Amino acid sequence: MRRRTPLSVIALLFVVSGAAGLVDQVCFSKYLSYVVGSTAHAVSAVLAAFMAGLALGARLGGSRAAKVARPLVAYGVLEIAVGVAVLVTPFAFGLLGDAYVALVQRLPDSVALVTALRWLLAFAVVVVPTTAMGATLPLLSRLTEDEEPRDRGRALGVLYACNTLGGAVGSLGSAYLWLPSLGLRSTTLAAAAASIGVGVVALALGRQAPSRASAAAASRSAEPLHVVDVGPQWTLDVVAFASGALVFASEVIFVHLLVLLVGTSAYAFGVILSIFLVCLFLGAALAPTVHRAIGAAALPTGLAAAGLALVITLPLWEYLPEYFKGVGGKVTTFEGRELVRGAAAFVVLFLPTTLMGLSFPLLLQNVTRSRDVGRLVGRLTSVNTVGAVLGSLLTGYLILPALGSQGSIIATAIAFSAVALATAMTSGGRTMGALVVRSLAGSLATLAIAGAAMTRPWDLGTMTGGYHVYFDWGRGQEHILFAAEDAHGGVTTVTEKDGTKTLLTNGKFQGNDGREMHAQRYFAHYPALFVDRFERAMVVGLGTGTTLGTLADYPFEHVEVAEISPTIVDAAKRYFGPAGADALDDPRVQLSLEDGRNHLLVSDRTYDLIGLELTSVWFAGAGSLYSREFYVLAKQRLRPGGVFQQWIQLHHITALDLAVVIHTLRLEFPHVALFYGGGQGILVASEQPLVASRAQLEALEAQLERTKPDRRLKNLVDDVLVATDGLDAFIREVAAEHGKTLEDLVSTDDNLYLEYATPRGNVLPWSSREELVARLREHRSVAAISAMLTD
Repeated sequence: MRRRTPLSVIALLFVVSGAAGLVDQVCFSKYLSYVVGSTAHAVSAVLAAFMAGLALGARLGGSRAAKVARPLVAYGVLEIAVGVAVLVTPFAFGLLGDAYVALVQRLPDSVALVTALRWLLAFAVVVVPTTAMGATLPLLSRLTEDEEPRDRGRALGVLYACNTLGGAVGSLGSAYLWLPSLGLRSTTLAAAAASIGVGVVALALGRQAPSRASAAAASRSAEPLHVVDVGPQWTLDVVAFASGALVFASEVIFVHLLVLLVGTSAYAFGVILSIFLVCLFLGAALAPTVHRAIGAAALPTGLAAAGLALVITLPLWEYLPEYFKGVGGKVTTFEGRELVRGAAAFVVLFLPTTLMGLSFPLLLQNVTRSRDVGRLVGRLTSVNTVGAVLGSLLTGYLILPALGSQGSIIATAIAFSAVALATAMTSGGRTMGALVVRSLAGSLATLAIAGAAMTRPWDLGTMTGGYHVYFDWGRGQEHILFAAEDAHGGVTTVTEKDGTKTLLTNGKFQGNDGREMHAQRYFAHYPALFVDRFERAMVVGLGTGTTLGTLADYPFEHVEVAEISPTIVDAAKRYFGPAGADALDDPRVQLSLEDGRNHLLVSDRTYDLIGLELTSVWFAGAGSLYSREFYVLAKQRLRPGGVFQQWIQLHHITALDLAVVIHTLRLEFPHVALFYGGGQGILVASEQPLVASRAQLEALEAQLERTKPDRRLKNLVDDVLVATDGLDAFIREVAAEHGKTLEDLVSTDDNLYLEYATPRGNVLPWSSREELVARLREHRSVAAISAMLTD
């Protein structure tokens, strides 16, 4: 006798598939970032492609669900299809890179056209797995059709909640476990294996279950969809769309703020997303209970309560820096600090996000009397996903830049309140119950709007203090001259203290017009010592423009600069012109609002000098500019004898991680020198010996105007801390110390070593820099350094 599969078993399968799906999304995003770049436009195109596949799958799955005799078997087939498609994606992404470069080089210089191309290429790769993923919930919802409406609502809520919980597990697991230990390719394959495993189990269980009357169900699919509580069909679509748009708009704002206040490492992004999803799960899990308790009032009340919660928690954001100041110096382990970050994120996200998590599951509760649940669930899921895409894009590109983060939260709260009132007005006609619903929703919405009107502006000076970075004193209170927020660079500020202006990105120091200018000029002077032809140079990262201005003082015929954030360009022009940003007006200088790696990837030019003025290596995504694949690309874009320069932090980094950076660079460049100037580490590398000519340096020195260093150019060679042979000795010493081979000390796009290893170095004290420099000095050869300067 065939038996029905228990809901608990199906729910467990949905948790696993939800986790695998989130891991797929993370891995796809990383693969695609190597191809199409990491700008906000590129990331948005990838997100839109992924969500478009989910929406398409939900629509197709819902429209065909009624014809499926064994939904669990169909679900198993879809999961196997997801797994097989994911298995081939690493190969597909490899092919995609060549196609992308060829097409971009043939397109006119148009952001819109390039963004459309990125979307099309991303969609071509992810359409099969994401469409299959999107179809799973509508299909599984058919398993609830034999239940009583009350039990059906609970079952739908369980399925949706479990899939969301799986996403949270996938986010946390990929950040802290699978990607650091397995690498990108193996994690992708493991997620594919998990999907296939779920599919096989579902197939086995589905074949044991009784067949459903597909013909009768198919005939029912032509009948009008019957729903309760909310009102006409168009109201369902509007609420589904608004729910997706507002929840994802909130996610964009929350991540934007938490990056500023909690952290910017890959771990921080993982914990932020997982906590957001956990809170959504809690709301989804509560939805059936809330619906049973207050019936028709549940959906509009939940929407209004979410808006009110956004307003109530507004003050908490401003106090997060005080929280980090309070624990600074007391929590000294990496694990402890990650728990502190997680606790901070949970405090500000719990109430509003949990209430948001009620919205879509409560909407599903309102369709439980439909005779064709699968079709309606598919339709609403599709509309909800489209809303999510549009909400995230509009928030990132329009609302955040226009209103700022605080204004965006207030606008989202008001929008939740408006949707709540509209939902209440269309519910239940003119009955006493409907009047109660409207009154309750109206009261909460009024409180939200009134609270928003009384909110005082945040103190950005405190919020950009950077206390969360190294859990120390941060930057303290400074006068804000400039503040701008967008999807490209997060929160960009310019502060002033004691006459010195400082540029910050998400509270992290980027440069100033004070004593740090000397170090930033060295970023250009050191590699220029070894350049023998001054035709074309490229700078990755504008910052204050000091390095660019220094390079422009040399006789280069063309200088290109790639900067990912338009607001950094704006800030540099307005406040750091004399420091070097005025060079942007030089006709020899060409600015590209693009990430540097992608700029090099699609470029068909070669350079005499490529210089990178970057933020810390532990920032999420920065590791891709320290990987072997990037060094291969840089070498390909240098003309024979060209010079490569890269800043490397010597503070808050372990000897092992520094050895990995240097050894990875050495694998592609046989000649490398580590300079130490202004407290900064600067790597200079070339395929040719690094040898400077005194005569050439004297001729160059005569041409330098504004940016001439405080010493003779020829004397800058003395700043070499360790040259090639000494660096090799340091690498071997560190490898032996940690019981590793030289082959282990490599960071690649696949193993992501630096992305996940370097954030752990942030727990080191500032004194670790002096200790590391002293250790490097043990391998310094005065003779080898003297040989780098010839007559």
